Amino acid sequence: MKLFFVFIVLFLLSFFSCQSSPKDVQIIKDINLKTETVAAVDELLNNCINHLDETRPIIVASLVSVDDVQKSSTFGRMSAEIIASRLTQHGYNVKELKMNQNKIYIKKKEGEFVLSRDIQNIASQHNAQAVVVGTYAVNKAGYQNIFVCLKIVDPVSNIIGCSKCYISKSHQNNWQ
Repeated sequence: MKLFFVFIVLFLLSFFSCQSSPKDVQIIKDINLKTETVAAVDELLNNCINHLDETRPIIVASLVSVDDVQKSSTFGRMSAEIIASRLTQHGYNVKELKMNQNKIYIKKKEGEFVLSRDIQNIASQHNAQAVVVGTYAVNKAGYQNIFVCLKIVDPVSNIIGCSKCYISKSHQNNWQ
């Protein structure tokens, strides 16, 4: 009987010593394109050297491939949509360029492009104080790591007012 009691006590001690408390459980954040881009925009805005006026429009262009600035992808277009959404949530006026397609270069299945020779003209027509542009580079091993750089540029001087580069962790099937 004593042996049985000792066995039960040892069993219970070992069982409860293996249990972790809720504070010991590691919480895994849900990382995806939206959460990464929202965090990047928040940091971008926190690092601006120039004050952005909430009453003047901002233009957001599709992110483009650093290897060919004439090409974007689902990744680049969705990133731009999330950037525009987040800027709006911060209270900025973001100009929706798809509503006025004759004023900006929009390539089918590629997105809105702001060509450097047209940036001052487009910004002037829309009274834009800034243009958000970005590039991305795909890791040679595939789409697991996408290197992204975002910039807020003054359309008159072409001076970068703020920038943020980060690595997006993405799955190769999502952005082809």
